[in-house]
Amino acid sequence: MIPRDTSAAAHAAQVAAIRRLGPEERVRIAVEMSETARRIAVEGVRRRRPELSEEEALRVVVRGPTSPRR
Repeated sequence: MIPRDTSAAAHAAQVAAIRRLGPEERVRIAVEMSETARRIAVEGVRRRRPELSEEEALRVVVRGPTSPRR
């Protein structure tokens, strides 16, 4: 599926570049993207709830705002 904001040629080039990567590099990129998404989510929680520590904001991101505590 080609994103709406991407031309077919750009999408093909991106797919070709990803296919050239080895498995370790794909995993490294996936982990990096996951860490970036988590960091952005934690920063968003802390902006909305500045009274929370970094650790508390991370818990909100991981568990969700209404999940029961375990």
